[in-house]
Amino acid sequence: MGIRDVVVKSVRYTSPMKVKGSSLVKLVGFLTIKTYRDGELVRQSPRMRNKVVTSEGYGRNLILRWLAGDATLPIVIDSAAVGDDDTAAADADTGLGNALVSDIPITNMSVTDNVLNVDVFVSDANLPDDTYEEFGLFMNGRMLTRVIISPAYTKASGEDTLFSYELTLAG
Repeated sequence: MGIRDVVVKSVRYTSPMKVKGSSLVKLVGFLTIKTYRDGELVRQSPRMRNKVVTSEGYGRNLILRWLAGDATLPIVIDSAAVGDDDTAAADADTGLGNALVSDIPITNMSVTDNVLNVDVFVSDANLPDDTYEEFGLFMNGRMLTRVIISPAYTKASGEDTLFSYELTLAG
């Protein structure tokens, strides 16, 4: 049997494969940051592409383990974090480079078709005035995604922040 032959009763993944009439499936994510003052939008960042990590027990690997029946680690996005390390995101990342604020609760999540929208609202009182260069989403303390914030986000006194994240299952 060749590498692309079908094997009954077992599945073996060896390399990405495109089948005629289909396409590879990937997770693609974007972050947008909105800043509010007195309830009014005062600025919005451009959309920033993310990295869905693949380390053993993190990101895409956790999702695949869950699909294979390993439910020992939950895959529900339950928190976010921001930091100030602008080192490029990599598949091997397991956390932010230098988290400044962690365990930020998720405000809202919804799914429409193949798009997951995650909102993380942080009031002025809960996000220190600082310059932030990275953002991550976590599942039970395990990183799913890491975004380098570029240009860096500088939060000032009196500003509320909404991190809007969009994860798309694309093929």
